[in-house]
Amino acid sequence: MVGQSLAALTGAIAGTLISRGLAPEQLDAWGWRLPFLFGLVIGPVGLYIRRYLEETDAFVQSRRAGAMSNPLRALLVQNRRALAVTFGLVICGTISYYVVLVYMPTFAKTQLGMPLTDAFLAQVIGLVCLTATIPLCGALSDRIGRKPVLMFATVAYFVLLYPLFVWVSGSPGFGRLAIMQAILCTLVGVFFGPISTAIAEQFPTGVRSTGLAIAYNFAVMLFGGFAQFIVTWLIRETGTPLAPAYYVMFGAIVGFTASVYLVERHRDGHLPHA
Repeated sequence: MVGQSLAALTGAIAGTLISRGLAPEQLDAWGWRLPFLFGLVIGPVGLYIRRYLEETDAFVQSRRAGAMSNPLRALLVQNRRALAVTFGLVICGTISYYVVLVYMPTFAKTQLGMPLTDAFLAQVIGLVCLTATIPLCGALSDRIGRKPVLMFATVAYFVLLYPLFVWVSGSPGFGRLAIMQAILCTLVGVFFGPISTAIAEQFPTGVRSTGLAIAYNFAVMLFGGFAQFIVTWLIRETGTPLAPAYYVMFGAIVGFTASVYLVERHRDGHLPHA
């Protein structure tokens, strides 16, 4: 999750640099392509990771014991709760990520009338807070458990989100946007700290990749991939720029509910293999 946050931070810095260094007409004509050219580096980096990544001991032991004949059937029959909990937690995380991080510069420019340079700089500040918070809250979840950290994050997120949107919309400016981004990204960091380990712990080794792939990708596709369309539709239907807050608050409710049903395994000496 720190790597994902650093990637987003790199993108926000790139957006800040090109929006400050190029004239608006240059940015519209060709400047927007520059970050995508840099993004092509992901190809060789991904191949390197795929080639040299080591498997965990639990997976190696499971493979020696023999592959499961039908992991999808085992997942749907024996691990429905784990699938539902993971789906709910990823819905919360992906809505937060796509709205608070990906959509926020667009929101600041189109709905608040702020310069794009200020929007990107506020995003950089928020992402620094996010990156710093993730390992701290991951370590905290190792001590006190995943559930209390996730539940605190979703409750605080739900309570603070709408007032912060109202505050920024009432008097848009870089200072208020930066403060809001710092607070919201810190709370997202609290949630992201334990999330990867928490959802992996829900599944036994034999179906872990299958379970995570199904729950994660469907949640991201439906609630993240369509996030900007959903938010734009909400703004149009409700007639208020505060509509993005409603969508993220929905995600917080889903995340809290999933956290309640989370199976806590942070003190287990090992995860289930069967």
